Amino acid sequence: MGGGSPDRPDESEAYRALAEQSATYFNRYKDVFVPLENQYIQSVFDAGSGAAYQDAQNTATSLAQSQFDQRIGGLQSGMLAKGVDPTSGRFQGATSDAFEKLGSIRGLAGADAGINNTDRFLGGIQNVVKMGQGLASEAMQGQIGLAQTAEDKIRSQFSTDFADDQQKSQALGTAAGMAAGGAYNYYGSN
Repeated sequence: MGGGSPDRPDESEAYRALAEQSATYFNRYKDVFVPLENQYIQSVFDAGSGAAYQDAQNTATSLAQSQFDQRIGGLQSGMLAKGVDPTSGRFQGATSDAFEKLGSIRGLAGADAGINNTDRFLGGIQNVVKMGQGLASEAMQGQIGLAQTAEDKIRSQFSTDFADDQQKSQALGTAAGMAAGGAYNYYGSN
């Protein structure tokens, strides 16, 4: 029956070449990709730490603060340019309203950042599980956009609040102008 040993089957040249190629790929995987996977897994677990939540919330509230600092400064400069006394109720009220909105948006931005961090952490855990199962990495999709979405939300909320304030000011100015014009017409014609 065959000339080979009963314990060891004959290997063809192609089979040996395939085994060598597989061993090369496996060694490359261990040397290159396993450290990257371990680094990714560590970053996922780091995302679930309290420090990651604090960093996310600090970043979001700082962004909200910087958006409002620019606009509040512009609002105050505009009122000063129009001759509004900084100690007047009008100046103080407008500034107070802006700071109230800042506090509200900072709180919402911080809460959203915490929720987004949780989503990032859970998506990362799903991805680690899929990596362990040898499945495609679907959980990574959309995670990069979380930070941009949060930033866009802060800017949108700020723009909405700022536009509402501007419309109220313009409406009051128009009403005051109409009243003054009506009074002038009434008293000026008599």
